[in-house]
Amino acid sequence: MKGERLEGFMKDAEIEEPYRLPEGWRWVRLGEVSQINPSKKEIERLSDNINVSFIPTDAIDERRGKIITQETRKLNQVKKGYTFFKEKDVIFAKITPCMENGKCAIAKKLTNGVGFGST
Repeated sequence: MKGERLEGFMKDAEIEEPYRLPEGWRWVRLGEVSQINPSKKEIERLSDNINVSFIPTDAIDERRGKIITQETRKLNQVKKGYTFFKEKDVIFAKITPCMENGKCAIAKKLTNGVGFGST
């Protein structure tokens, strides 16, 4: 990217094109085409006693990019201190080395469509 750095991020600037895209495609910032870290406000209406999925990092198969096991917990056990996600979200571990370790998956078959994870 080109532009002035601002606390680790780039100000609005051109996006450097590391390689040519197919015709009709264009480079964009991820936040322009997706929601990053959805707000927990989406689950405020749910009962604290509802069952939800809890996905520890070791429950993601780094070779296949799939959730291999899930725990079921009550919402009140996980809604504070854990990262919220929902059905069909792309999840990946924020631990170092986050992108290199392969701990990413698409959240599927979550209990009541809601999931939480530690990182």
